[in-house]
Amino acid sequence: MKRILQMALAASLVGLTATSALAGGTLYFGLSGEPSTLDTVIQPGTSGRTVKLAIHRGVVNYGIDGKITPELAESYDISPDAKEFTFHLRQATFHDGSPVTAADVKASLERILDPKGKAAFRNELSIISKIETPDERTVKLTLSSPSVALVDYLALPESVIVPAAWLAKNADNPTASPIGAGPFKFAGWTRGREIVVKKYDGYYKPGKPDLDEVHYVFYSDENTRVNALKSGDVDIIDYVPAKDAADLEKGPDTELLRNTGPFMGLQFNTKSEPFSKPEVRQAIAYAVDRSVIINTAFNGLGSPIYGIAIPKGYMGYSEAKANYFSHDIEKAKALLAKAGYPNGFEARLLASSQYSFHQNTAIAIQSELAKIGIKVKLDLPDWASRMAKATAADYDFTVLGSLGEITDADWLSNYYYGGDKLVRTNNSPYFDDPKINELLDKGRGAVDKAERAKIYDAFVDRALELSPLVYFMWREQNYAIKKGVTGFTNMPGFLTFQSGLSIEDTKVE
Repeated sequence: MKRILQMALAASLVGLTATSALAGGTLYFGLSGEPSTLDTVIQPGTSGRTVKLAIHRGVVNYGIDGKITPELAESYDISPDAKEFTFHLRQATFHDGSPVTAADVKASLERILDPKGKAAFRNELSIISKIETPDERTVKLTLSSPSVALVDYLALPESVIVPAAWLAKNADNPTASPIGAGPFKFAGWTRGREIVVKKYDGYYKPGKPDLDEVHYVFYSDENTRVNALKSGDVDIIDYVPAKDAADLEKGPDTELLRNTGPFMGLQFNTKSEPFSKPEVRQAIAYAVDRSVIINTAFNGLGSPIYGIAIPKGYMGYSEAKANYFSHDIEKAKALLAKAGYPNGFEARLLASSQYSFHQNTAIAIQSELAKIGIKVKLDLPDWASRMAKATAADYDFTVLGSLGEITDADWLSNYYYGGDKLVRTNNSPYFDDPKINELLDKGRGAVDKAERAKIYDAFVDRALELSPLVYFMWREQNYAIKKGVTGFTNMPGFLTFQSGLSIEDTKVE
């Protein structure tokens, strides 16, 4: 009744702006960039994930509380040795009205596992050796070795399920209109402006979603994005700039949804000779004053990292190793000399001009490394171009702004594991250390928690010794909303980039 009255009121008013028609159930979401793709198996960054999580669901997903929740599977069983996973599908339908079946799950996973494909998490899911479909509602996965983390990887936005029939026609068509089983169905993409999704009445969760439609509007300029929220042109924005956080938190017409989870650091192309040497990577870890980045790029908001970016309380965290590095220019110079570069060298640093914190982090690093003789040339394209260069390893080193993709300790595999896909979004290209691979394999397969803890402790020792990635700080990842918007959740810790899932719970007054 409330919705009917709201819609009647909205229809009766004259001269309403687009966003004041919220009573009709339309929400405007200001995204910091236009997704490079909506291909489900590719990790397109936060903007792309936000839209994908309105359209799609996996057999499981991370819930807004950070825990694994059954989605297209209403339940699942794991064998004691963590080598067999059986999923029992619920009665659900795709946006074309077809039922979600075991055949759709099988086809979706097989596309991820395709060695010729572009799936972001093929490395992690390639442990699946057999996919069986005993009946239309049952999927059984057999693994080549144990993995307690498999369910976490199946909970990622890149593991969502799409119709097998759709894949047969559109798997290689990047412009095909997506079909999922999520709360909203794809309605249109106006390039350069917005993506629109509309409520799917056949969604398997009764009463959801509340919104009738969502317009994901692209605002690559952060000042324009913030002003769009303040003026009421949009109702939610992502990537709140540090300089605007306090103002939006103060309101009175806006609220800030805070979260600390992402980290800033560097990835190195280890085919590039200077960065193929651990001493060079460690020299950079010692050379950069973290406070310069925090103050220059984040308005003083953030905390330094002098070891590996493992949050306190997560498996692998060690207080003793949290300060492995320090700011020590002389030690940095000595390590460069040991590596054969006493006078430094020149290198190209990839970042992005689209996000001021990425650009300013790069500028700070450029300034800091000049002190040890490393002359840095900045490469600052827009975000889509930055991502394209990153996935092709087209850089000497690049600014890393990311987080653990899953909450299980095996998140480290995506950053450190070699395997057969040596160029990925989050790893240092071509880094492949047999000892690290062995430890990550053991950690993934260990069922006993105490045993796992020992394995990841040994991993941290080796990872610090080789330093294929160098970390500088924890940063805030904030959303801002208009007063009257409820239910949107900045998901906890490492899951902040998946907060778009909560659009199914979002309401507007």
